[in-house]
Amino acid sequence: MSATDPCFSPGSCAMRLQNLDSLSSASKSAVLRSIADDISAVFICISKQLSCGTLSARHTRPIQDFITIKNTERLKQQRLQQDLGRYRQRERRWRAERKWMHRKVEGLVKHSEQIHKQWKVRLERVKGNVNDATRELAAQKWTYELSRSQAEREKALGRETNATLAETNR
Repeated sequence: MSATDPCFSPGSCAMRLQNLDSLSSASKSAVLRSIADDISAVFICISKQLSCGTLSARHTRPIQDFITIKNTERLKQQRLQQDLGRYRQRERRWRAERKWMHRKVEGLVKHSEQIHKQWKVRLERVKGNVNDATRELAAQKWTYELSRSQAEREKALGRETNATLAETNR
């Protein structure tokens, strides 16, 4: 067979597409539907010939390469669009989470500052109480020492008085 053989030239599907611009919308859909039906029938016939062993993978490689390349490009584009959509969605979600976390951290910082102030006031109050207690303890100690020294003096005087009385009584 030669390259000019009608088997190797574009068929009726390609010729049906030449006058699309003059057709109505319904006619365009009908033409494309009939072309899709023809293509489906061709693939069914090729599949049957593969099953019978008349054709091999080597024979169908041009069709497989064409279909794989075209589908892969479209699928890659769709996958990239889906990935981009997921990334944008993830970005929005992460921004919302970051804002939420920022508000939470601000709230925690304010709360910790309030607690710090409360404990600072309490600590100052306790320091004042400790200082007051220390002064009171020093005063009590001084009073105790004074009382003790007076008691010792009186005791010493009482011994002297008793000794003097005892001497006078003799």
